[in-house]
Amino acid sequence: MWRIVIVAVVLTFTRQCVEGQECPCELRQADPVFPGSDGTRWDCEYVSHGLSEIPTSCWALNPDVTQIFLDYNSISQVTGDSFSGLTNLRTLSLKENNIATIDNGALAGLSQLEFLDVSGNSLTEPPPEIWSLTTLTQLYLGDNQLTDANNYGISNLVNLEVLDLHLNHLPHIPDHILEPLTKLRSLHLYWNMITELPILTENLQLEEVLVNGNAIDVFPKYVFGDLTKPLTYHFQASQTKIFMHYLQDNPAYDIWATMLLPLPVHSHIMMGYDVFVWAEDEQQAKLVLQGAEGWLVVDGLQEPIDLSTLLRICANTTTPNVQGRIPPC
Repeated sequence: MWRIVIVAVVLTFTRQCVEGQECPCELRQADPVFPGSDGTRWDCEYVSHGLSEIPTSCWALNPDVTQIFLDYNSISQVTGDSFSGLTNLRTLSLKENNIATIDNGALAGLSQLEFLDVSGNSLTEPPPEIWSLTTLTQLYLGDNQLTDANNYGISNLVNLEVLDLHLNHLPHIPDHILEPLTKLRSLHLYWNMITELPILTENLQLEEVLVNGNAIDVFPKYVFGDLTKPLTYHFQASQTKIFMHYLQDNPAYDIWATMLLPLPVHSHIMMGYDVFVWAEDEQQAKLVLQGAEGWLVVDGLQEPIDLSTLLRICANTTTPNVQGRIPPC
């Protein structure tokens, strides 16, 4: 009798394994760090020899999955039916593949998607339906081949908290495209070819702005509004660092004091020793120095910078140039 029971169990297990060979992914408990943590995830990362296409056979086994991770494979195309029927999907990560195209409609049915990462691919244009995924809170498009953001519908993504466009070939971000994103906390634009910053005065929840490694030659006089929700960096339980704003590696040598004045206490400002900070008058210069007492101002090597040595006052400038540079006043 016991032999019969044992044989039955072994046969059942073997049959499930054979059926599962069609699916190269592992079905696991959802990752608690990502949206959809109360469900399950298909773990398709680092598949042996690298996946070359989306394993839709897996989705048929569990279409109610809330997370899919397809990172670090060799996928080159996302077809229109790649994610059909996955109406509960909230996290989709496709980073570090060879994706050059995402067919129209491939993401259209993902009405609950909150997290999308297609960074580290070869996209020259995001699929248009991305801009209809209004539930997105995090969008990662960095390290691709994007060249023109003028037609991006970013302003539709009103729930967006993180926008990453770093390491592309973008020369310009439309001035007002980010204004509707009132929940935006983190903006990564570094390592592009951007010549001027978009308007950020309405993004009062901003915590992190990374714009280093661009071609910005003039910083606007007013960049930020009255920031209200600074970054909390969990270094240890009682210590926080707030609002990291990177300025280095751009050709601009002059910034207005009004760009720094909205920054809250404990702000972390990274800039170069050759940057002048221009105040309109003595009073504004005093406000900058008062703010600097609560800011951490460093260079690219994290060496402290004495902001008072870089401060210049327009009202006191009578010469047409200072150290060979024309003041912006």
